Amino acid sequence: MGTDAIAGLTAGFEAPFAALGRKAGADRDAVVISWPSVPVEVVRATGFRPVFARGAATATPAADEVLEARVFPCRLRQLFEAVLTGRLDEVAAIVLPRTSDADYKGFLYLRELQRQGRIASRTPVLLFDLLQSSGDEAAAYDCGRAGDLLRRLAGLARRPVENVGLQHEISRANAARAAARRLAALRRPQPRLSGAEALTLLGAFWQLPAERYATLAAAAGDEIAARLPIAGPRVLLAGAPVDSTALSAAIESRSAVVVGEISPFGSEAAGADVSPDGDPLVALAEKYRRDAIDARSPREAIWRRLEAGLAGIDAVIVSLPADDASFGWDLPRLRLALETCGMPYAVVDGDPTAVLRREIRMRIDTVLAAAAGRCEARYG
Repeated sequence: MGTDAIAGLTAGFEAPFAALGRKAGADRDAVVISWPSVPVEVVRATGFRPVFARGAATATPAADEVLEARVFPCRLRQLFEAVLTGRLDEVAAIVLPRTSDADYKGFLYLRELQRQGRIASRTPVLLFDLLQSSGDEAAAYDCGRAGDLLRRLAGLARRPVENVGLQHEISRANAARAAARRLAALRRPQPRLSGAEALTLLGAFWQLPAERYATLAAAAGDEIAARLPIAGPRVLLAGAPVDSTALSAAIESRSAVVVGEISPFGSEAAGADVSPDGDPLVALAEKYRRDAIDARSPREAIWRRLEAGLAGIDAVIVSLPADDASFGWDLPRLRLALETCGMPYAVVDGDPTAVLRREIRMRIDTVLAAAAGRCEARYG
């Protein structure tokens, strides 16, 4: 079943957003989300399925007419293209978390386009205002926002909130997280799956039904565990979180292997379990407040993930596309840390979903050549 499981996980990562709008009546249970800082347990508990907009190399001419250049990441351009071309006319709702300036602007732009009548669909566009600050007030606020999202989606589903099985969905999602962590463990210290494959298999956590994900991930893990380790320099992806496999695939075409990325897709997809004790809304709010990785995550939280990710690494590739307005502020600190420990690194300033420019390819080649020496010294 392993190969079939890998195919199922791959489809669960790649297909859902691309399939929207293709078949009449097929999208009414879909809630489209712009970034995984929204509790998927809430979405599933109300009877809907989460579908995430992700970056792709596909052109976005309709979105480019209304969105400024170098401001909105590719995933939001793909979301706007789908809205403006009618692909999302039948989805239940669109939810944007307020976890980056671009996502918040995207929410405001969509509401304004609806007000102006430039979007035919009246699909509800909702904002999930997650705060990632510490303290009791922020925790209480996030719990209130999670409860509001639950009530609004339950209203759209016409399901009484008291009948929503939120605790059940938390238990199922925790089982899926455990399966994802077992998969992620196969990337270190001896990587048995490539970074492009790992991002696909782990990223499917967000979209597949939790029980199906747990079953497929367990079967895929059994097959992958029997593989021989992958040779080559170990690479960590840092900077702006990646949501597609293109950059990892480009790096790995040069005989390296990406073994981690600071992103909610890939090695950070599962994270810790949601606490099964007490009020489920409180537990969910705490989990997403603590673990969300986005432009408004506390810098020290991102830094701790980065420091942990450097163990056993031979090179770091830092993705800072033109639309980044947050992660680049930490580049001087990151450069100093990497240069102090002699870690080869390169900054990739192009769209991580697109074909790399020749200049960037040369940059990566230089870094990987230096990393090969570190790898040979470590592993022989």
